[in-house]
Amino acid sequence: MSRSAIAVTLSALVLPGAGHIYLKHMGRGFALAGVSLVCVWIIMARLVRLTADVWSQLESGATRPDAIEIANLVNQTSGGTDSTLVWVASWALLICWVLGMADAYRLSQLETSRKSVHPTQKK
Repeated sequence: MSRSAIAVTLSALVLPGAGHIYLKHMGRGFALAGVSLVCVWIIMARLVRLTADVWSQLESGATRPDAIEIANLVNQTSGGTDSTLVWVASWALLICWVLGMADAYRLSQLETSRKSVHPTQKK
């Protein structure tokens, strides 16, 4: 498997920035990974809060354990500034993922072209 394929696969399947770290571009890699992890944390924290709210409503008997009732409760409790933050975090995560894959591929191609131009240089 080529270095570019490994870098893109790491960025796509593990975490944005993992391909950069593999290619030894630590600054970009840790920046992408950090932003991505913060976005995942924001999304997961909201999901946990939403789940706890729905669960407490079910436990208290205020809502019947019916799929439609639960869906309505989720719709009611999922609004507000938290939902905007989750929306922004979701888009930021998607952008990090796409940019991470594209940039890892670009960097690996640059590395390959530099090695072909200067084959006598040491790695």
